[in-house]
Amino acid sequence: MKTKKSLSLVNLLLIHSKRAVMGCAVTMLCALSAGHVQAQFCFSPERPQLGQVVSFTYTPQTTPLASDSTLEGRYVRYGAPNVIQLSQPATVKLVRHGNDFVGELFIPRKDVAGMMLLFRNSNQPKRTDLNNGQLYIIPVCDASGRIVPHATGGQASVFTRSHFLYESGARPDPNWVVTLYEHELAQNPDLHPFYWSDLLAAQVKQKKPGYGPKVKADIESYLTSRPTPTTAELTTAAQLYESLGDFPKANALRERQKLVEPTGSLAQKDRSMAIRTEPNWERKKAAYQAFATEFPTSSYLPALTVMMTDGYFKNNDISGLITFVENQPASHTDVLMLNTIAFQMADERRSLPEAEKLINRAIDVLKSQPKPRTGASNWEAEKLTRQRQLLNTYARVREQQGDYAGAYTAYQTFIDPNDIDNTEPRLIERYFQCALQTNHVAEARPVAEAAVQIGKGTSGLKRALRDWYAKQPGSTPAKADAYLTQLEADLRADQRDELQQLLINEPAPAFTLTDLQGRTISSSAFKGKVIVLDFWATWCGPCIASFPAMQQAQTRFQNDPNVKFLFVNTREGGPVQRVHNFMSKHPYPFVVPLDGQQKVANAYKVQGIPTKVVIGPDGRVRYRTIGYSGNPESTVNELSLVVEMLKEGK
Repeated sequence: MKTKKSLSLVNLLLIHSKRAVMGCAVTMLCALSAGHVQAQFCFSPERPQLGQVVSFTYTPQTTPLASDSTLEGRYVRYGAPNVIQLSQPATVKLVRHGNDFVGELFIPRKDVAGMMLLFRNSNQPKRTDLNNGQLYIIPVCDASGRIVPHATGGQASVFTRSHFLYESGARPDPNWVVTLYEHELAQNPDLHPFYWSDLLAAQVKQKKPGYGPKVKADIESYLTSRPTPTTAELTTAAQLYESLGDFPKANALRERQKLVEPTGSLAQKDRSMAIRTEPNWERKKAAYQAFATEFPTSSYLPALTVMMTDGYFKNNDISGLITFVENQPASHTDVLMLNTIAFQMADERRSLPEAEKLINRAIDVLKSQPKPRTGASNWEAEKLTRQRQLLNTYARVREQQGDYAGAYTAYQTFIDPNDIDNTEPRLIERYFQCALQTNHVAEARPVAEAAVQIGKGTSGLKRALRDWYAKQPGSTPAKADAYLTQLEADLRADQRDELQQLLINEPAPAFTLTDLQGRTISSSAFKGKVIVLDFWATWCGPCIASFPAMQQAQTRFQNDPNVKFLFVNTREGGPVQRVHNFMSKHPYPFVVPLDGQQKVANAYKVQGIPTKVVIGPDGRVRYRTIGYSGNPESTVNELSLVVEMLKEGK
């Protein structure tokens, strides 16, 4: 059957889509101005109004979903640009009837100018029918049957101001967006203030020849037509000029905006930036206080408050910091920053009572802190994570003040014996130390042992466990060593298996060098021994950072005559005196041969420093590693295992 339509409605349909058809009868046989066709998308009533339920039928035979049987619809309601919050995607259920899929949508009683739909496979959401990127449209009509204002411009707003199309992996067609805006303004010229900037922004993206001068002329024309442009209009115009690369005109409009609104956002931004860049701490404090008094609700104030919190700490104004933090509302308080500051103070044993005040303030704020507007999609889980961080710092503060009982109680509240693998190793060490001080070893021992067994045991934790075990009735230092060895047995076996795969077998070039004391260091003197070569330079940060771990490794074998450590200075690029000065300032017990010409480094294939090379008793290179992981425990353990394996003839 034919559905009778006015000429203007047919024209609108042709603009909406080549295929989507409005207002078909229940039989779903629809007609455009030329002939009868089987409609792909039809709805009823033909001219839906606010507050009505719309029934629609989708026939996918000639679409990308022609062979799919499990379909669903995704839709948004839309209206004027200032109600874009309406356009939240939702799913509509479809019921299959033969080749057709039927669904229903309700039109709210206000603000809505239409609905936009796409269809997709409910099991494979990336399989979609987007109607050639134009989506399927149900425009709203008024009581006289005329399409309401924003019915086409609102579609463009969905494309440009929402993520509805992006959710399906598609992008808006700039040409179609411009067409929609232009059609809206042709039908409703009085809506020009709603769409002028969006239309110009779309034309910038469209990039038709000559678009730049045309867009600039249209900006000027619009601003001239407004006797007193609003700050929002001036801001939008400035952004348009920026998109065209005309920064002088953009800046001029921003200055004009400051004159129109001397206490507005731009003026606040300038004041905020001036506070941030003020180098004098006293003047910075005064400027911040003036800003907070004048603009107590400014969007720039929370970030400035966080900056000032950090400033008090960096300027070592701890008493001022406490007063400042206690006088801030929770909304301006960064609990993680307070946590970082308090933990650093605790670790350094500095101003411990003040550190306790800071962490207590952070804990109180977190209890009532609402979900942030950005990030933290699972706020409750994030809040628990933050709470554990704060309690860890609180425990550290109490521990450093000698309140081991309070610290132990705090540790108990957040250490999970079933999640040791994701627990920071030093935290476990501190927990066990507090348990020793408060006679709670029975409760803490399983956690400490589990940490050692999975490689999370620090040297301090292992030493504490060993010393505690050695003091138990019937125990001896030898039994304590065996106890610790047994705890690490499985871990070390796994590590040995992994290291076995990393061992190499290359000739070890002979070398003779002179060390810092003028002694001759020759590889031939160490025949039959395991030799550890550490290639380094004084300017190499990672080299120096690895020295404490290398000292531990050397100490572990200091009484073994069959193991020799040599710290070969190479690639120094400066006077030898620099090496002497460094070793005098850092008296590591190292033998330091000088490889000034890099001959030994090149012979041992050193591509970067630090590089550790281990030569086996058979005089062959068996292990080489470059860089430093930053983890002293793993460095010591890995190097020690390699040495032990080579001594065993592996």
